Amino acid sequence: METTIFNAVYNRKKKLLSNGTALVQIEAYLNLKKKYFSTGIYITPDQWDNKHRKIKNHPNALKINRQIVDFITRLQSIELDCRNAGKPFTLDILSEFMKGKFTNSFTDFMQNEIEADRINAPATIKGYKTTLKALREFKKDILFNELTFELLTEFEKFLYDKGLQTNSVNKYFRQIRKFVNTAINKDLFDLNKYPFRKFKTHDEATNREYLTPEELISIEIQEIPTEQKHLEKVRDMFLFSCYTGLRFSDVSALNKESLHTIDGNLWIETTMIKTAEPIRLPIYLLFNGKPIEILKKYIQPDRKYIFDELTNQYVNRCLKELATMAGIKK
Repeated sequence: METTIFNAVYNRKKKLLSNGTALVQIEAYLNLKKKYFSTGIYITPDQWDNKHRKIKNHPNALKINRQIVDFITRLQSIELDCRNAGKPFTLDILSEFMKGKFTNSFTDFMQNEIEADRINAPATIKGYKTTLKALREFKKDILFNELTFELLTEFEKFLYDKGLQTNSVNKYFRQIRKFVNTAINKDLFDLNKYPFRKFKTHDEATNREYLTPEELISIEIQEIPTEQKHLEKVRDMFLFSCYTGLRFSDVSALNKESLHTIDGNLWIETTMIKTAEPIRLPIYLLFNGKPIEILKKYIQPDRKYIFDELTNQYVNRCLKELATMAGIKK
């Protein structure tokens, strides 16, 4: 079994700062891979002994060299503790430890991943948070070694007891599986213990009914009481989806960069999330420009996404209220 080789390195990028100093780092080498960790120590080139990899000609040389040794010892201890516990060890795990993000808790790991997410749309992230909230309601802290077929089965029963329908329950598990797969890719969870190998979910076929043009108009003109003003954005988002043919996920991810003016007319240019297919929509031609009127209400200079932080579940609940108000029973 190979163990990590640690060495102190100086000025790895061969570039001095404006004050003539450069950083001392610790290089970790394992299985033909390298990672570098900052010691926070900056010195001038004449203060570095490259042969012996330590500080020289510095008034605090002894103290700083001890800091470097202690830093390496800390890295070695992390590796040793991990291996002694029988857990897989990689340089990525070492990085997670040093960032303070390594944890034996799956729920904590999931929270860290959600907080670090800079890719997905706000609605998607909010959906992840909803799933995490349900998990913590079921069990405050779920450790990686507790992720078993039995636990998933108990959580499934917990969700059904809350009144959730089959397809909603399955969406929770699709999101949990995503984070379990991420943990496996980061070597934080043993692939041989993958709980979804046995635990399966099955979507329930639903009978989709479609609105007639008359019913769509009834939703457009429906007056919304002051105490239910929260329904207005949901209605606009729904109508925008109807006018453009875009899925909920694509409408949620729509931002100002998706809008382009060509020959004085407004177009949407984006990549569909579900299919990764690029599309161009001449929205000025659709429904006599109604999509543009909706966009004007929600484009804000300080907001990245046009329709922000509404989950699919929340929108569906609101749409049921709107349908009832408009006398639609589908």
